Amino acid sequence: MSEPSRRRFLQLGIGGVVLLAVGGSAFRWVKGGYRLTPGDRVLALSVKQLAVVRAVVDTLAPGADGWPSGLELGIHREIDQQIWAIDEPTASDLKSGLELLEHVPPIFGHLGRFSGLDRAARQDVFDRMLCSRFDVLVQIAVAMKQLTLLCYYASDKVWPFIGYDGPWIQQPKPPESAQRYAELVRKAAGS
Repeated sequence: MSEPSRRRFLQLGIGGVVLLAVGGSAFRWVKGGYRLTPGDRVLALSVKQLAVVRAVVDTLAPGADGWPSGLELGIHREIDQQIWAIDEPTASDLKSGLELLEHVPPIFGHLGRFSGLDRAARQDVFDRMLCSRFDVLVQIAVAMKQLTLLCYYASDKVWPFIGYDGPWIQQPKPPESAQRYAELVRKAAGS
C-alpha cells in the first residue's frame, strides 16, 4: 500500500478538523450550558433535566393577574421530588421524555433547545407537541402538563384563586417519601 499524497493527506486533515468541530458543537448543544439556579437541588433529575422542567413550569404556570408563578412556588423542585418518589421504570421514562423535549424544537421550526427558547416559542412547541401525529411527543407533552398542573394546583398558595378552602385536616401529614426527600435536600444543602 502506498503512502497518501500530500493533497490526500491535507484533505483528510481538513475533513478530520471539520468533523471534530461539528461533533464538538453537536455534543455541546446536547450536553452543555446547564446550571442550577440558586436554591435548587436535584435528587432525581440531572441538572439538564431540571432546566427543562423549569422551562416547562415557566411555560405552563407563568403566573398572571396576581396568581403566583410555578417557579415562585418551586413547582420544578416538587416535580423532582415526585419523580424521585416513583418507581424506577416510570421515572426513567419521564427523564427520557425530558431529554427528548429539550431537543424537539427544531422539528417545529424553532432553532435552539426548549429551555433556551422564550416563553411564546416554548408554548408554541408545547402546543404543537400536543397535536403531533407522533404518539411519543403527545405522551411526553401530556405527562409533563399533567404533572406540572397537578403540583401547581396542589400548592396552598394557589387555593385562594380557585376557591378551595383547604383540607379539613388542619395538621398536614406529608407522605414518608416527602419527608425523606426533604431530609436529603437538607443534607445536600449542608454539604
